[in-house]
Amino acid sequence: MDSKKKVVQTELDTSDYEVLLDVAKKRNMTIKEAVREALRSWNASNSDLSDDPLFRLKPVPFKIKVRSDEIETFLYGKPARKPTTGRRSKELGAAH
Repeated sequence: MDSKKKVVQTELDTSDYEVLLDVAKKRNMTIKEAVREALRSWNASNSDLSDDPLFRLKPVPFKIKVRSDEIETFLYGKPARKPTTGRRSKELGAAH
């Protein structure tokens, strides 16, 4: 075993274990892989990010003024998809 790794062991109620097993099987993972992924997610969501440089960036002035409804066109060169409304959207919805 790699000396940089630590073993974590716990006990689960049968119902929690069955849920874990079911999710792992559905995702084609071992229980060990599923638990590792769950712990990484838990660690990330509960970590203090105040020291992370990404969250301490200051806004930079943008040289071109872009309205919020034009951002997608500016970035990707195509207009944002607008949601369909009215009779036409009802006809499309009925066709599905």
